[in-house]
Amino acid sequence: MNTQIKCNSNYQQILKFSFAISASLGIWGSFPEKTTAAAINFGNAFVSKNWTLINTNANGSIDKSHVTSGIVILTGGNNRSNSSGITDWTIPIDFSRAGSVQFNWSYFTLDTPGFDSAGYLLNGNYTPLAVKDGEQSTSPVILTLKNGDVFGFRVATASNSDGPGELTIYGTYQTVVPEPLTILGAGTAVVIGTFFKRRIHKKD
Repeated sequence: MNTQIKCNSNYQQILKFSFAISASLGIWGSFPEKTTAAAINFGNAFVSKNWTLINTNANGSIDKSHVTSGIVILTGGNNRSNSSGITDWTIPIDFSRAGSVQFNWSYFTLDTPGFDSAGYLLNGNYTPLAVKDGEQSTSPVILTLKNGDVFGFRVATASNSDGPGELTIYGTYQTVVPEPLTILGAGTAVVIGTFFKRRIHKKD
C-alpha cells in the first residue's frame, strides 16, 4: 500500500515537472522571431462583426464581401444633401486588440479633389490619408493601440454629391489554430511522465 502511494506521489511530481517543460516549450514557441506590427486581422481579434458603422448625415456602407482575403471597403456618403457628412467604422480596443498594428490602403472617388477624404480614427481624432482619386499607401500605416482606445476608419464628404469616396483597407484574415510547439509540449509531458512511471514500477 505504502509502495503504491509512493509511486503515485513520485509520478505526480514527475508529471508536474514534465508539464513545466512543455509549458516552457509552448511559451518559447509563441515568441515572435522579431518584434513587428501585426496586420489587422479581420478573422480574429478584429473580426468584422465587432466593428460599428456610424453615418452622420451620410448613407455610407461597409463592404465585407472580400473579408476572408483581408480586404474591406468603406464607402462614404452621397445623399445629395449638398452638405457635409461622415461615415465611420470603429471598434473598441481591449487587451486582445492592444499592441502595434498595421494596414495598407487605397482610395477611389469621382469627386473633385478636396471634397471627399478618407483616413483613420483614434479616440475621435481624424487623420486623413487621402483627398483625391488614386491615392494609396506606399508603406504600411503602423499604429500603437492601447486598451480602452477606440480605433476606426472614416470617409468624409463636404457635399454628399458627385459620387462617394471609397477607402479600401488591406489587412489579413487568419483564425486561431494551436501552435505546433504547444501541441509538441503537451505531448512531451505525457511521454516523459509515462516513461518515468514505468521506471518507478520497475524499481519497486
